[in-house]
Amino acid sequence: MTLEACVLLSLVLSSCGAGGYAELSTVCGSETGPASELNQAYNLTPADLYNLNAKFIENEKETQFRSYLINISWSLSMDGSIKELTATKICVTSHGTVRHFECVRCSYTEKFQSQTTAGNQRWQFHYTGFPVEPVTNYFIHAYNLPPANINEDSSSKSLSLISPGCNDHVMKYSKSCIEEGSLWDPNITVCKTEAEVEVNFTTSSLGTRYILFICDTEDCNDPSEKETNETRTSVKLPVGDRSNNIIVKIIPYFPKCQHDCPRRTGTLTTCIQNYSNGANTIDLIGRYMCFILVAIFITVCVTVAVLCFMKNHETIMKRTFFHHANLHQFVKVLVIYPKEVCFHHTVLTFAKFLHDSCQIDVIIDMWQKRKIAEKGPVQWLAAQKEIADKIIFLCSSNISTECDESCYKNIGNHKDNSDCMFALAFNLFCSDLKNQSSLHKYIVVSFNEINSKDTLPAALKICPKYYLMKDIDNFCRHLSIQHSQTNGKSTKKVSGWRSSIRCIPTEEYSMGIKDNGEETAAEECNSTRLLMGLM
Repeated sequence: MTLEACVLLSLVLSSCGAGGYAELSTVCGSETGPASELNQAYNLTPADLYNLNAKFIENEKETQFRSYLINISWSLSMDGSIKELTATKICVTSHGTVRHFECVRCSYTEKFQSQTTAGNQRWQFHYTGFPVEPVTNYFIHAYNLPPANINEDSSSKSLSLISPGCNDHVMKYSKSCIEEGSLWDPNITVCKTEAEVEVNFTTSSLGTRYILFICDTEDCNDPSEKETNETRTSVKLPVGDRSNNIIVKIIPYFPKCQHDCPRRTGTLTTCIQNYSNGANTIDLIGRYMCFILVAIFITVCVTVAVLCFMKNHETIMKRTFFHHANLHQFVKVLVIYPKEVCFHHTVLTFAKFLHDSCQIDVIIDMWQKRKIAEKGPVQWLAAQKEIADKIIFLCSSNISTECDESCYKNIGNHKDNSDCMFALAFNLFCSDLKNQSSLHKYIVVSFNEINSKDTLPAALKICPKYYLMKDIDNFCRHLSIQHSQTNGKSTKKVSGWRSSIRCIPTEEYSMGIKDNGEETAAEECNSTRLLMGLM
């Protein structure tokens, strides 16, 4: 550009009033090849950049790592050639572990109408976006477009930066530095005995191989390699007659830096040594004996105080400690019923009777829907079978259709759920029958001896069966005897249950299962399971 042309453009731009200023910005994007403006000649080209600056700033984007970015800023020359300026190209070359070259083109959104901003200042712009690696040289080169023509002076600005290492307060949290062990704290302790040094340090999750050197003021010994998967490890190294000015160096082997990883050092610390001389042994034994004697004295005092209290309050202690347990050891009963049994009029009434009259804990699936949903019906039923003293299969009776219709409105699809639970319970019974375990827990209960519509599988006929309320005395007596045997007691009463009906012993409580009965029940069990789809 000639001097006359520059002066002319300056006069034209300076003649613009305040209304000629516009808010300009840049749109930057990566450009891998040469600028398209290099392929043609221009009569007028813009002047060089006025200045170029760069610095490292922390990346404000929230990620699991912290890092730096290069912030590049530049200002434009105040002359008439600014009218020809269309873009500024910035190229960055990095020299570190690897060599990298990258360019961006920042195009101005509008043509410049003034040499300065509205505040009579130079036009200034900046770009942030080049990622930074630790300990790397960055060479930054920038120039305006369109560039100078061939055989004319090429105008550009350049500068260089060196990024900080992994000791920097931000860079140490970058991905590259973390992979090289920047956050690894080995917590080295060094203890010297007469002929060896014991080194303890915390390993890193980045690697399992470590090389140890022992150095004094003069030289270092041969390296010792340690390979371990432990979180905290110990290494013993011979030292001979070395001085106490010992320094231990640990060089880790991590995949990122391999044999060139940052090393850690540890100095000699105060050792806690175990001597076997008589004085120390006697002192240690004396401390232990003192602790034992104090503990025995406290135990004797507490025992005497408890005995005195029990003697002075004998009546209260008997009521509190000896009878209280018997009054609260309730029988637990799991009630299983088929879908034909009316839940509201039969199952709930039966459960209320057991709880109120016999002081029995009753377990029903409808009362534990949440636990069944959490564990699943199979796991829930298996757990209830283990804790229950008895498992009662309710037998259906003649139920009116009016009862069914009134109940169905309240329980919805509960019939299907109860049928599924009944099938699972019957499957557990068949398994116990096969393994000859827990058969004493199973009972069959019916409420109508004559007009019973028995829908229970035939295999359950080997279980004791009671008709309520006809056999109520025998039924309660059965629960009392079984519960006493289970808890190792000689008493024959249900916990907390008092009845005005006199219990009469019958042969049903010593009902034995004959071999042929077991075989028949097993065959019927298999047949029923096939029909239910459980095998």
